[in-house]
Amino acid sequence: MKKLMLTVAAGIFSIALIAASLGCAKESADTGGGEEGPLLAFICKDLSQEWFVGTSTAMRDTAIARGAKDVILFDTSMNPDKYMTALDAAISQKVDVLIVCPPDQKLSQITVDRCKENGIKVMADDDGLIDEQGVHIAPALELDAYKVGQGIGEYLGAYVNGGNVSPTAATTGFMLMNMPEVSSCVPRSEGARDKFLELVPSFDPKKVIRADYDGTTDKGFNVAAATITANPQFTSWIVMAPNDEGAQGATRALEQANLDRDAIVVGVGGYLAKDEFKKDYSCFKATAYIDPILDGQIAANAAMDWIEKGIVPYSEYKKPGAEFGVYPFSATMVDAGNYREIMGASAD
Repeated sequence: MKKLMLTVAAGIFSIALIAASLGCAKESADTGGGEEGPLLAFICKDLSQEWFVGTSTAMRDTAIARGAKDVILFDTSMNPDKYMTALDAAISQKVDVLIVCPPDQKLSQITVDRCKENGIKVMADDDGLIDEQGVHIAPALELDAYKVGQGIGEYLGAYVNGGNVSPTAATTGFMLMNMPEVSSCVPRSEGARDKFLELVPSFDPKKVIRADYDGTTDKGFNVAAATITANPQFTSWIVMAPNDEGAQGATRALEQANLDRDAIVVGVGGYLAKDEFKKDYSCFKATAYIDPILDGQIAANAAMDWIEKGIVPYSEYKKPGAEFGVYPFSATMVDAGNYREIMGASAD
């Protein structure tokens, strides 16, 4: 099931884009499941991102294979108003389980409250539903973010300690990109910074420059370009971004500034990095690979188990005193030397 036909992914992607122009995705004509089966929905913050294309496709395929009537896809295009419209639409269609990845986690409480009022099971994928204290208020499938960040820090530390970039030179800077509004992304950046400084103690922490963006390639480019311009003293850059979009944006910014030959960029995902690995040269040298297909399969199976067996998703991962579990999804560092072996068919 890990292999996915590109034509299927492209089809779902097209459906999502057409639906996005209407404010939310429509239920596709080809339900594929049993007419009497349970109905699921996935409200996604941005179905134009390749990660979510793979996740949503696998989620729908897996649920239908288990007898679901359908998984209705909604694209909010990072717009909170569209998210609320999609939430209303999913509730009106009386879905059995609603899976969400909100564009703004401040919408968490209203999501849980509305679903509770209407007797709908709700769970989160990638970005958890949390209260003001950051406590999860619904089951969630999330990246083991700090640990993944540490893996990136280890890769960067080895790169610098290997003599590729001077850690003591006044011209070397560390651009730490971040999405502060997304709880699952902040620990990725923090983990990378902490592990890197641990492994490279000679690097001055004052040379770590924070650059916040919204998760898109365009904003990643703009923020990285502005950071480069504001710090002309740095002609060598070490860059970490919590997703591939940010890493790709930073890569294009470094290329534009003619600084890419003395830089390293690392992201999270793999879906954009793989194209950089195929080039003769790119400063986007590595990424923490997370499998969107496996993510979608895990979420769909958890939702179907909730319906069929009454098993609350990820309850085996509950911490003492916690009401809901958070499944700790992991990642593997890949670069041009090993990405085909680790990513398999997804590398193409």
